[in-house]
Amino acid sequence: MGENIRIAVASSDGKTVNMHFGDASHFLIFEVEGNQVNFVELMEKEKKPLQEHSDRWMQSLDIITDCKAILCSRMGQEPASKLEEEGICPVQFSGTIADAIKYYLKGK
Repeated sequence: MGENIRIAVASSDGKTVNMHFGDASHFLIFEVEGNQVNFVELMEKEKKPLQEHSDRWMQSLDIITDCKAILCSRMGQEPASKLEEEGICPVQFSGTIADAIKYYLKGK
């Protein structure tokens, strides 16, 4: 696997994938290097008033552009399509973060 992979996770408790992509106020960023998975940082969305419904998920997209995947419990079709256009794999998963990352890496 030569390059490191960054994965964004929508989690309210740091243990499970349990947040909707658009509703998440922050994302946990993990980096996969070989067989190692390490927590790297917490990325928070800006707290600004929303003008349009799409502003919720557009803000999310803006802060995870360097990630190869986003793991979340739910996501609408429009944001999923936009993420794919940007080269980010949208993964809907409910369970532990460790299981979600393994699930994503198996399918790569």
